[in-house]
Amino acid sequence: YEVLGVARDASQAEIKKAYRKLSLQYHPDKNRAEGAKEKFVEVAGAYEILGDERKRRQFDSVDYFDDHLPSAYRPRPEKGPSYFFRVFAGAFKRQAKFSEATPVPLLGDEDTPYADVAQFYRFWQGFRSWRDFGLLAEHDLGQAEDREERRWMQRQNKNIVARIKKDEMQRIGQFVALAYEFDPRVKAHKEGQARKKAEAKEEKERAAREEEEAKRAA
Repeated sequence: YEVLGVARDASQAEIKKAYRKLSLQYHPDKNRAEGAKEKFVEVAGAYEILGDERKRRQFDSVDYFDDHLPSAYRPRPEKGPSYFFRVFAGAFKRQAKFSEATPVPLLGDEDTPYADVAQFYRFWQGFRSWRDFGLLAEHDLGQAEDREERRWMQRQNKNIVARIKKDEMQRIGQFVALAYEFDPRVKAHKEGQARKKAEAKEEKERAAREEEEAKRAA
């Protein structure tokens, strides 16, 4: 992205336009300045990846970014209810860019209606990622000596990529479960439901006692 001078969310059309401009600028036939040829090769290499949507996804999947997801959480009551959102909101937002489904709901804050909170967790509990770990495969198919070895490499690469993807989805699932467990809105809702259930039970028992006392009095 830096080589082509485009933003990471640039469209394919914007990437193609930037490539054409730079390739003309640094083409060896038009630019004989020192370093122009190397720059031309660098631009061509960048476009080879970003100009192909599949390769671009693979690159975006492993390109450096803050991929940290909290694996543990300790509530800090002295920091107020907003502490939970400071810990989890950023991580959810970073992972949202890999979602197959859009739009991706936001974590919200302590004032978010519970219906929206419930929808948020339903979305993330069924989260599907387009992240493609193909660039992390171990075997270079170009090094295969024959068709049979190439097929073996393809199978091995497929298994490796599938394992990485499985581990990644487990990691996200554990992160979502952790957030749900400690979300103060979920906790308040569960406590409210339990309280209503207890009150309903108490009211039912009170009515039964009054009915029994009325029968005895009669």
